Amino acid sequence: MSREEAWHSFWAGFGLKAYDENSVPDSAKLPYITYEINTGEFDETVAMSASIWYRSSSWEGAVGKQHEVEAAIPHGGRLIPYDNGGLWVKRDSPFAQRMDDASDDYIRRIVLAVLVEFIE
Repeated sequence: MSREEAWHSFWAGFGLKAYDENSVPDSAKLPYITYEINTGEFDETVAMSASIWYRSSSWEGAVGKQHEVEAAIPHGGRLIPYDNGGLWVKRDSPFAQRMDDASDDYIRRIVLAVLVEFIE
């Protein structure tokens, strides 16, 4: 499995559809997760983000999903293996930030900040 496939599998593992933030299909229905894909050299740490998207009058679903992701990335980090290496994922600070959507008062978006180290 490539590092991009491993990264996708991680984000798709939370019970929602997951999309590269630049490849969300027009037919996608909320809730879903979008994520950045940035690459770096081995032993390099790269800042990345993901967003949890819900459409609701409440933050409950989005915050619940945030807590699931938070639990999956412990304080020491989490290793996501792939062919010939791994992604060491750690929470950045601030880890989670609520965002508003000026075009729709019912969009609930939480941006998650992570640091990813590419290891062999």
